[in-house]
Amino acid sequence: MKKNKKSIISVIIIIGILISIFFFWFIPEKSDSYSEPQEVLSAIDKNLLLIPAYKINDEALFFFINEKNNLGATFVRKGSLGWKAEILTSSPMYKNGGYEHLSGYQVHGENLIYGLIRNGDDRLIKVNENNAVILNLVMLPPSNVREYELEGLYLWYYKGDTILNEGEIELLNINTGEQLDTIDL
Repeated sequence: MKKNKKSIISVIIIIGILISIFFFWFIPEKSDSYSEPQEVLSAIDKNLLLIPAYKINDEALFFFINEKNNLGATFVRKGSLGWKAEILTSSPMYKNGGYEHLSGYQVHGENLIYGLIRNGDDRLIKVNENNAVILNLVMLPPSNVREYELEGLYLWYYKGDTILNEGEIELLNINTGEQLDTIDL
């Protein structure tokens, strides 16, 4: 009889410990997760100017401007408890070149490369022979475009399936095919 009581008490203690561990993991994990991907980034920094690129299945890519002169990127992924941000990286925006060339591109992780360019409707950017996506920043609220000096700018990005550690980026005139600029990775 005493042995059964000790066994029951041991089981209750083990169950109590497991429940405690679950709550110590669950509560912080849940508080860092959100129902929509942009909510995660707003919780990290409410002053970020968000530039959504895509939301496909359980992954979203956002670009952002912080401190009015740093362009950055992050992936937000959906887990069992909601959306969570990965590492946010940013670098100063390259304003000296006027965005006519490829100078000032940035890298996020091992397979995302991006930058700003002018005249995006007339340009094609290729990364290792693959077309980059070009987003017209006119999609942002006009007051933000003026405040952040983004008039006439386009954000381009390429997300590869492999590590982008070699090759080249080409800037082409979309109408003539003329190469306007090239830069090695």
